[in-house]
Amino acid sequence: MKRTDEQLLIDVAKGDKSAFREIYQNYSAALYRLVKRLVGVKSSDYDEVFQEIMLRIWKNAPLFDPNKGRAKSWIYLVATRNCLNWLETKRNRSMARETELHETFPDSEKPGPEEAVFRSEEAESAVRLLDCLPEDLKLAVSLRHLDDLSIEEIAGITQVPEGTVKSRIFYGLKKLRSFFFKENSHE
Repeated sequence: MKRTDEQLLIDVAKGDKSAFREIYQNYSAALYRLVKRLVGVKSSDYDEVFQEIMLRIWKNAPLFDPNKGRAKSWIYLVATRNCLNWLETKRNRSMARETELHETFPDSEKPGPEEAVFRSEEAESAVRLLDCLPEDLKLAVSLRHLDDLSIEEIAGITQVPEGTVKSRIFYGLKKLRSFFFKENSHE
């Protein structure tokens, strides 16, 4: 008999490696896509962030309470928080480096662009537009339209009311349309 995700997490909390293997098989592809979307298009840190998420799921499984929500929501919450924490840490490090560089070399130019990403023009454009959104809108739109999560699940993951999730998705899509039409009107 196949175990539910809830039962798998309960078993992971008991140290069951086969249960963790099933969680990994069930969620790794979706979580890796989430990492790529939230961490950004041009990052080489996907693997590190993804591994940290899986490690946190393993270590924090005892904190999962099936009475408080679904396993899928809890797993996405762990992943989302880890990505947001990573982004905040990266932002803080980047700001510290910029300050240090500016103090050391006030007239120096900023470093050149990172290496090119190999994607089709349409995919690159879509991801670029998605990256233009504020983090809260980007997360809501990504979880809803790329991960096919319900409004209720997204509310649980982001820990905001369902109405707020709906507003974020609405305004995120509205901004994406606006960005798209601005970008394509210049061609």
